[in-house]
Amino acid sequence: MIKLRQIRGRLQGLAKVILSSALLLFIVVACDDDEGSNTIDEVLYIDGPASVAPASTVTFTAAEAGGDVTWTVTGDATVSASSDLTADITFGAVGTATVSASGSGLTGTRTISIDGVAAEISGVTFTTASKINDGGTDVVTMTFAGPLASVPTVALTGDFTAGTISELTEVAGSNMTQFEATVTGGSGNGQLNVAITGVTLTADYGGATADLEAAIHEVDNVAPFGALTLSTTDVNSGTAITFTMTLNEGARANGDAMIVDLTGAGTESTPIEVSLVASEDPAVWTGSYTIAGTDEGTLTAVLDAATVVDMAGNAPTELEVNGSVNVDNTAPSPTLTAAEDPAASRLVKITPSGDAVLWIWLAGNSQFVPESTADFEGEGQGTGKFVASPGEYKLYYMEVDAAGNASAISRYPADEEDFVEVAE
Repeated sequence: MIKLRQIRGRLQGLAKVILSSALLLFIVVACDDDEGSNTIDEVLYIDGPASVAPASTVTFTAAEAGGDVTWTVTGDATVSASSDLTADITFGAVGTATVSASGSGLTGTRTISIDGVAAEISGVTFTTASKINDGGTDVVTMTFAGPLASVPTVALTGDFTAGTISELTEVAGSNMTQFEATVTGGSGNGQLNVAITGVTLTADYGGATADLEAAIHEVDNVAPFGALTLSTTDVNSGTAITFTMTLNEGARANGDAMIVDLTGAGTESTPIEVSLVASEDPAVWTGSYTIAGTDEGTLTAVLDAATVVDMAGNAPTELEVNGSVNVDNTAPSPTLTAAEDPAASRLVKITPSGDAVLWIWLAGNSQFVPESTADFEGEGQGTGKFVASPGEYKLYYMEVDAAGNASAISRYPADEEDFVEVAE
């Protein structure tokens, strides 16, 4: 009796499973027959931000679709460009807009929020520099995050207010996003700050209101100082000299450029003006000149101090502006001797005519003959004293002077049949 009841229960459960499966199959078939239905796989997905700023242009992409896609918008927005699966949508004032896309029988729609922006400054720029001195003027331009409903008011504020600032005026063509004022420096030294009141964006941008502050110019009434240096002291024709003006602070040219005047040897009797340009560091200015002609003597370089001012417009009062180089186009004529030192057996002493003489000590039967200064690298230079093995030796030598002039390469002893003899 117990087994019969268990079998009957299992049959009833199986019947329920079969009935449920049949019902699910009916539903699926019914859905397949309904061509107008829309399942989740048939929705065209649109990729892009959910919120945007007013007057912005944003690219949206249609995914899971093949072929061309048609884009439409409603609300304060327009389709500015479209290609294949993407579209550039340009939005208008604060509010909402919808972006729709359709293609390959699929359709998708997204609602986009056009959010207002904060009443804030997005940039502060200067016409000449961020520094002015007493009586010096410059124009400061303030850029706001969006168009303003009216012109704000400005006033210098903070612990240091040595100077004046004019009223703001709109920069032409900026659509009320940029305003400029003239700043005039006063006495003392310090940072100028400005309070901007009544900053109100237009309703299209959300109408946000704020009172703001910004750092503008620094007042600097301290004169700069520095020195002119030259890259070398001895040169010959064809040598490039670099002139470097290094100051204690950033500087600018008073005129078209900072000028170094060159006179004397190496200029072919013509005064030369070398223009210095700023490096990545505005306190360091450089220029170069290549020595010309064959004359010899002193080349004098003098910086024109009147062409130098700091960022605030202060003229220097302490400058080292003079420099010079020796122009030498005459090649040296070195001599060299090598002999055993009588103080000790096999001790050889080499005596050249100058400290810069280069030499190579070779065995008498060596076939190597040097042809350039590179062949003397790592060998002897100047005087030398060392112990040598018994035998015959020869030396090749030359000299390159401080200006870069090179002598001919000579052999010692000069006669090919002679050698330096080192006895047992």
